[in-house]
Amino acid sequence: MPSARYRELAYRVVKLRHHFLPAAFSATGSYTDRDLDRARGFRLLAHAEIEAYLEDRARTIVNTAFKNWKADRKPREVILKLLTFHLEQKSVSQQELKEEHAGRRQRLEEAVQSTTNAYNRVLSHNHGIKEESILKILLPLGVKHTDIDSTWLGTIDSFGAARGETAHSSVKAQQPLDPQTEFATINSILHGLEDIDKVLSKIKT
Repeated sequence: MPSARYRELAYRVVKLRHHFLPAAFSATGSYTDRDLDRARGFRLLAHAEIEAYLEDRARTIVNTAFKNWKADRKPREVILKLLTFHLEQKSVSQQELKEEHAGRRQRLEEAVQSTTNAYNRVLSHNHGIKEESILKILLPLGVKHTDIDSTWLGTIDSFGAARGETAHSSVKAQQPLDPQTEFATINSILHGLEDIDKVLSKIKT
């Protein structure tokens, strides 16, 4: 069953469809300028909702895992994965060794805290849902490459690029949007996201 956060996303996209896209799509692809502008609004807001969903799900998983690890110190795959992606490699000084021995510092907790903070910074500075952003969010959580459909990844990457074009260029420089195609693209992305959502729900925190 999809997570509550995914269901929230899906419901929001339905609302956006009703707010911005024609009730019935044109069989000939003929739309008014107002329809096309609203389709652009649909693209931008749907992109924002998908981006927020990914960031929210990831942030909840990693912060819950860290909180629970601090409480019981039981190993968790998500913590180990974070360490492999974000742990800064440096030699341990003599002073640090003395402080560890004296009980004045806990290097393991510091390392896990540091990697958790680093990952949260990645989420805070994320801007988009192109391939690089998707992989930076998902792989450090322990999502395997085999869990991410390559066709879906290509679709969401192209959509992320299209969103950038819509947001940062004049309408005169853009290819006209087809509202029906735009809606179909979002539905395809949501279908793939539901599979990712199921993977995220299986991560033990």
